[in-house]
Amino acid sequence: MRRKYLTQMMLVLALSALSSMAVYAAEWGKVTNKWYYYLDDGSVAKNQWIYTEGGPYWVNDDGTMAVSQWVNDSGLWYYVDPDGRRLTSQFLTLNKALYWLDESGIMASEEWVQVEGKWYYFEENGLAVKRNWKLIGEDYYYFLPSGAMATDALAPGGYRVGSDGRRID
Repeated sequence: MRRKYLTQMMLVLALSALSSMAVYAAEWGKVTNKWYYYLDDGSVAKNQWIYTEGGPYWVNDDGTMAVSQWVNDSGLWYYVDPDGRRLTSQFLTLNKALYWLDESGIMASEEWVQVEGKWYYFEENGLAVKRNWKLIGEDYYYFLPSGAMATDALAPGGYRVGSDGRRID
């Protein structure tokens, strides 16, 4: 009888010890108007994308959720909006500068991008060429104030550009 009682008491003690242990679940938490993502072990996520509903979201090296800023992840540039969401498949205008973010959110760099039938060229720093001639490969192209490549038009300097956008000398 005493043995049964001791076994039951040990079981009760073991269960109560387990119930007093901290249990964590990965979730967002707000501290002094900044959002943090707490991992399953209770630590704060840092320098990574958090894939949750409405995301992905980036958390900075101090653990705060990035908002309205550029994010450099392994040499690729992304932009997150005021709610912290990564922008994708769209133009981004900041201080009159035009950028393109692809379907993954990666900023276009040193590349041509076609959007709604119009061609744009983005420099290494991500800026669209605007209101200017640009030598790309062996050909010159003129880009309108919108950033779109001019076609079948008379461009500055009295030059014409063909249907493919190349300058006709």
